Amino acid sequence: MKKIYLALTLLLSFDLVSAELWNVEQLKEAISELDHKPVLLDVRTQSEYNDGHIRDAINISHDQILKRPQLVAEYKDSQIVVFCRSGVRAGKVIEMLEGLGFKEIIDIDGDMLAWNEAGYSVESSNE
Repeated sequence: MKKIYLALTLLLSFDLVSAELWNVEQLKEAISELDHKPVLLDVRTQSEYNDGHIRDAINISHDQILKRPQLVAEYKDSQIVVFCRSGVRAGKVIEMLEGLGFKEIIDIDGDMLAWNEAGYSVESSNE
């Protein structure tokens, strides 16, 4: 019985994020479309965002969203792409958004590290 309980506990402890997983090429294609662009939610810090971000991305740090989910409430019915530097912070935000009933959440495989590695352009807010 203990083995069954342990196996069930381990199974349930895995991250059950059901967001759709895209690679950076899919993201690049989606944001190039003229008629339907997803909301780009960059959950890195302001400093990271200022150093280089995807054009038209909205920056709200993950800690702000986790404390005040109402900051993203207006995007509940939108297709929303959530990303950070490597995926850890985005995963926490995605999990919370799913719990709040967001349906069209996109997770980017590799996040900004993959975007930069692919050589795609970023904008800087630094002067």
